[in-house]
Amino acid sequence: MTSPGPARRRFALFALAAAVVCVCLPLAEPALWTADRGLSLKILVMLDRNVVPVAILVLALPLGVLIDRTRRRSVLVVSALLGAAVVTSVAAAGAAGTSALPHLLVVITASGVLTMVTGLGADAYLPSVVRRERLLPANVLLTLLPRIVVVPVTLAGTVRWGSAFLFAVGLALAGAAALFRGVCAVESPPPPATGLWRETAEGIRFTARHPALRAIALYLVLSALFAGIADAAAGAAWETALNGLSGTPTGFPWWLRIARVHGPSVIGALLAVLLHRRLGTFRLAWWALLASAPFTLLLALSGTGPGPIWYVLGAAVPAAGTVIAAVALLSHRQAVTPHRLLGRTGALLVVLTTVADGGADLLEWPAERLAELGGVAPAALATVAALAPVAPLLRARRAAADHDAGAAAASEAGAPTPTKG
Repeated sequence: MTSPGPARRRFALFALAAAVVCVCLPLAEPALWTADRGLSLKILVMLDRNVVPVAILVLALPLGVLIDRTRRRSVLVVSALLGAAVVTSVAAAGAAGTSALPHLLVVITASGVLTMVTGLGADAYLPSVVRRERLLPANVLLTLLPRIVVVPVTLAGTVRWGSAFLFAVGLALAGAAALFRGVCAVESPPPPATGLWRETAEGIRFTARHPALRAIALYLVLSALFAGIADAAAGAAWETALNGLSGTPTGFPWWLRIARVHGPSVIGALLAVLLHRRLGTFRLAWWALLASAPFTLLLALSGTGPGPIWYVLGAAVPAAGTVIAAVALLSHRQAVTPHRLLGRTGALLVVLTTVADGGADLLEWPAERLAELGGVAPAALATVAALAPVAPLLRARRAAADHDAGAAAASEAGAPTPTKG
């Protein structure tokens, strides 16, 4: 058995490297958009929003197979180094005055795909880094660490995009690759390759037949599909709350702004850590969603009385429930999926949510028109949209509870709890 000291150091290196990649690649995106002032920012943003999802749809499943075929640490090291290379290439081209639209388009697409690969690789590698009972606290920390860096940068608003910034991002990504290289976790040997299509089909079959994973997939699809409805209702309530403060000398209180944006992640993460041992990861997810979604109705009160407070409660509490569900369901998926299938199941969920995101665009326009009418209807519809994705989780709760009970019994009997296939 590995001593606690090395285990903590191993996870510390992994968490720091994952946080660096999670912060650097998204922060590099606006710098890539403005790398060449002679190119239209609107065109670059439009290409980014349309080309990257298509690339993810095409490449996610094959890359999931690749993650399962190789050592996950190697995947993380290589993806971080590739990210450093593509970002630095734009900085070098900008310094030399040779940047061009095709180069930027390739780099922006590659950056989006590498972000996906790093996320899939980290999710698949974590069960090898920490024990099963530590998966949820580990995922909570991995959720909070990037915000510790991003929040001060956002509040300061002093980032200057340019070649120097991209060089710094490339250096940080290279450092993350070195940190990943220092993580020494025992991994199960990759299974022998049986062909791309056969291995892809195996991951799809396992996800479709496993009751908990099937429920998680349906939850993610419905959440992505209906997300625009809640966003439209929250946007209309935000404008109503601001209009109610237009005549006041202080405007929207700064602490309410911070609570609205960053409070849900912190509160949701802390509650997940406190409650997961009592409830179990899967039960925690659907309990959090059922308890938090009705607060969306408070958005209808954003124009009455203490409107900003009603708005913050109506937007932040459901968001905190979503954070709890996200870390709980991820931890449950990592625990019930065989080690050899973690990359493929994760890639399938990425494909499904990307397709659902495209379908959500069709609901955006009617949701915004309904939100403009005001009243109770937008908040009521947003509440229904927040509760609908919980239905698959409720249907699968018995199967998930049986798995948790079996794992607990095995642990009490002294048998090792499987975290790898």
